[in-house]
Amino acid sequence: MKLSGAAVGTKYATVENAVSFIVQKSLGNSFFRFAVSRRRDLKSIDDNPELSTGSTGEFIRHRPEIFYAADVRSIRSPEVPPPRSIASQPFWTSMIDGTRRGWAMLGMIAAGALLLLIGFAVLANKGAPGWFEVILGLILIGIPIFITTQKRRVIRQHEARIRQEREERDARNRELLSAYTAALEHLREDPNDEALQRVLRENEKLDLPYAIWADTAIGTVLHVGFSTLARVGAGRAAEIAALMDRASDAAGLIAEDALAVKQAVYSTILWHFLADDRLGDVQVTTVRAIQEGFGIKPDNVPIDTSSEAQFIRLRGIDHRNAPRCESPLPLGLHEYCMYTAEIRPAGGEATTTIHITNKRIVLDGPKRIEVRVPTIDDILVDADANRITIRASGMKTPIDFTAGEPIYLGAMADLATRLDDRPKGFA
Repeated sequence: MKLSGAAVGTKYATVENAVSFIVQKSLGNSFFRFAVSRRRDLKSIDDNPELSTGSTGEFIRHRPEIFYAADVRSIRSPEVPPPRSIASQPFWTSMIDGTRRGWAMLGMIAAGALLLLIGFAVLANKGAPGWFEVILGLILIGIPIFITTQKRRVIRQHEARIRQEREERDARNRELLSAYTAALEHLREDPNDEALQRVLRENEKLDLPYAIWADTAIGTVLHVGFSTLARVGAGRAAEIAALMDRASDAAGLIAEDALAVKQAVYSTILWHFLADDRLGDVQVTTVRAIQEGFGIKPDNVPIDTSSEAQFIRLRGIDHRNAPRCESPLPLGLHEYCMYTAEIRPAGGEATTTIHITNKRIVLDGPKRIEVRVPTIDDILVDADANRITIRASGMKTPIDFTAGEPIYLGAMADLATRLDDRPKGFA
């Protein structure tokens, strides 16, 4: 399920040194990007239990050197869709509408046009006898036009008769939608029993498709979750989840969306800690309290679960203790393998193997691809799709593939760029 909304702004933080390894993730109310640097040792992470997420779901940096960018999505107001009218349909489309009747009219016009040409030819050669064909041709052309004009006139008259009824219905729907939106706004400001009852009453009056107002309702329940969490803390996560469930029921959300909103709150809390590199023992306790209180199992959020494990695995790894592994890849002088994994190139069905060494990245497939580490420009991981894109100078197209551990793989490729800093003549 996709939580949608309109992007209203972007915040940026800068760092002194250029970064090359970026992870992006779609959260409940934002599209989030951050630079992945060396993960700190567990003992260096503070015991500050404060969240890295604000009361509206925004990212709060506790470490100024963190680079991030977030497109924040606002809660948009729902709108009644405008009605369609025959007046907006071209005349010829009304005549030739794809039915047998429409094609018959087209045939009559074609026959009439042919008779006109014959009639004009007869007039030019024989005089008056040609008027018969001309008049008959005009009649054949005029009949479809007359019928279509009458058809459109009848439709317009019919629309005129129901226009007032439709306008009254639309006005009523707009009024009900406005009242429902106002009730949701009140719920966001103060999520109490009275506000919930008001939302429930207004939702029961709605007679509009779910898709028109669902985004507003989703955004409201999401806001209730964030604001309540900021106010009462993760220790009361079960109460927060219960309040969000009540808000979802009152707002009329389907079960799938109600569950997705709670998962979005959990995901946002976790990923903001990961981006801030603050997922220590105290913060993990907070995340687990929210996960347990919301009734979210690791299998319910496989991307979050896997990503957390990959970031924890990276903790403390740098150029001084780069991982090493066995690889069938023939290695050169002073070269060693850091990581090997099965991947799936973008647009392909067959898997292949990627080897990351301290000097190069090699993709073993039908077409062998080899990238020298010093030529790598940037590494982008799309966590939602387990997708990695590596761009390097001298390559016309980037390397694009999916992997089981995209964050760890990207980190190994990024680490490789910082290992061998000798002059290229000695590589």
